[in-house]
Amino acid sequence: MEVKNCRVQNCSVQLQGSIYIDSVFLVNLVMDLYLLALTVRILGKTATGLRIFAGSALGAAGYCLVLCLPKIPYIAKVFLGMIPIGALMVKIVCRTKGGRELLRALGILFTCSFFLGGFILFFREKIKAFSGHGNSLALLLGTAFVGFTFLRRLTELYRKRKGNFFCQVSLPGDLGPVEFAALIDTGNGLVEPVSQKPVAILEAEQWKKLKMWMRPEKYKIIPYHSLGNENGIMEGYEIDTMKVKGKESEKQFQKVIIAVFKGRISKKGAYQMILPPELSV
Repeated sequence: MEVKNCRVQNCSVQLQGSIYIDSVFLVNLVMDLYLLALTVRILGKTATGLRIFAGSALGAAGYCLVLCLPKIPYIAKVFLGMIPIGALMVKIVCRTKGGRELLRALGILFTCSFFLGGFILFFREKIKAFSGHGNSLALLLGTAFVGFTFLRRLTELYRKRKGNFFCQVSLPGDLGPVEFAALIDTGNGLVEPVSQKPVAILEAEQWKKLKMWMRPEKYKIIPYHSLGNENGIMEGYEIDTMKVKGKESEKQFQKVIIAVFKGRISKKGAYQMILPPELSV
């Protein structure tokens, strides 16, 4: 759909530009997907792909709506439209609690937007100078993906330098809560095949403290692939609740699937558990 913005002055028509709303929506949808994924990663939150997509679609639709409002200066549109829409996006995706956390998430979203936008503008101008195709929609989206990948990598390095790759995990055991040291492994893509839930891994020796969960209705079979073992199988169990505590925050997860590893996870005994990023702080 094409929307034309025209103005009549002194019996003459001044064409101020053509805006293709479908293209604007698509670009903003993709950008918001990248920005929300980065925001979730930086905050250490967990969010399903469906929630991220819903938040991105809301942001793109809101931007198109605000853009079409007549006789309102752009700066007013930003403050009256973009900020509330951005707040609603992060509220839906990150499920923030309290005004302080919401403002922090909103600040991260806009900061990521600033850097990603700067990255795109820089490369578009460079490419335009050499090839003359800097305004291509495909080029814009491709450049955005490169910028997103770069910023995500920087985020991972930042978290690693802060030591956020280790945390404490508390599970309800036979004699009360049991704590384990855990490594957050960004390369852990292990999932339970039926529910597609991410799977944490715990040493078999530690399961002796969690026998209350070793019941038939909680039992899971988890296939995996590793070097030297093309078709491995691990047994697992669903635990009702798990608390994860990092240096700066603490989270609680429900209905967590944990696989039993028959051996030592850490040769030096520094940690007894491996967590996927989706179950981390």
